Amino acid sequence: MKQFLLIWMVLSAGLTACSETSEPSVPAVGRASEVAPQAKFLPVRVVELVHEPVLESRVFAGTTRAVNRAIMRSQIAGRVASLPVTLGKKVQSGDVLLELYNPEANPAAQSAERQWRRLESQQTQRQRDFDRISLLYDKGTASLQEFEQVRTDLDALTDATLSAKKQFNRAQQLNMERWITAPFAGVVTTIDTDIGEVVSPGQALLGIADPAQTEVEMVINDDIATNVKVGDSVSVMLPFEQNSERQGIVTEISPFRERGALPSIVLAFPDQEVRPGIAVHARFEINRGDGFKVPMSALVRNGEGAVIYRVNSTHKVEAVPVNMGLMQADGIVISAAEELSLNAGEEIVVAGSHRLFDGANVEVLP
Repeated sequence: MKQFLLIWMVLSAGLTACSETSEPSVPAVGRASEVAPQAKFLPVRVVELVHEPVLESRVFAGTTRAVNRAIMRSQIAGRVASLPVTLGKKVQSGDVLLELYNPEANPAAQSAERQWRRLESQQTQRQRDFDRISLLYDKGTASLQEFEQVRTDLDALTDATLSAKKQFNRAQQLNMERWITAPFAGVVTTIDTDIGEVVSPGQALLGIADPAQTEVEMVINDDIATNVKVGDSVSVMLPFEQNSERQGIVTEISPFRERGALPSIVLAFPDQEVRPGIAVHARFEINRGDGFKVPMSALVRNGEGAVIYRVNSTHKVEAVPVNMGLMQADGIVISAAEELSLNAGEEIVVAGSHRLFDGANVEVLP
């Protein structure tokens, strides 16, 4: 009997416990569990789409050189008698760079001068004779034949004197060619001869350049040649200089350097310090119309392509597949399919895109 009573008490206690745990719990009014969960807003930063010029960049290389440069040549044959300059020596305008010895140049100049002086003296004498005969002819004491004869002789001597003077000037100029002088102040850059060497007319002897002003000539393509004009400014980079960027001004555009070759362009650096003989890179930019440009941070990879996130009026984002175009200095040009066309003024996410998904709620940060 006692065992039956103990079993009944245990079963009653278990049933009572089960009835208490199976009853549904009703939340109290005002508890947090009664409020529906709030939607999560992801913080992002955006930019507005605007139509901007699309620039295509092309880079070409070249080596700077002096604007004023010259190759000195001789107009006469001779032997190098003296060479008072060395490579890199600074010279002033008019300084003697080289002297030639020519055994005929100086005697020829002296002979031409003597011939000119002799004819000039005869012309002076014949002019006096003509003046005297003219007075006598006016008085009737000289015949017409005498007057005409003296006048003819004077004209012939005048022509001969002028011809002799020209011959003397030419001989004197050839004699002066024995001295090769600097046409401007600069630095000796090349020496292609030596003392004692016999040179011929037209042979290159030495070179001189003025490093104060520099320029660069580079080969370009037809697209650049047809889109730039003289006076345009071009960004030039000097890779091995501290302040590496300069502004080059287009001074010459050649349609072709030779038959079948590409065109070339010359850029000068007015009032800018650029040493000759260094490698530079010039960046040309061609206007390709207008388009939408976004920072690279706005692009999110999606398989083999990319998407951007557009924020709508309800602060939700829409993933828009885009095609990537030309790279720009501060971003990349994009375009979308016609059914998902982009419009100016729309807000595009540029920071926080890596956490987004299509339809996500966002909070636009200032």
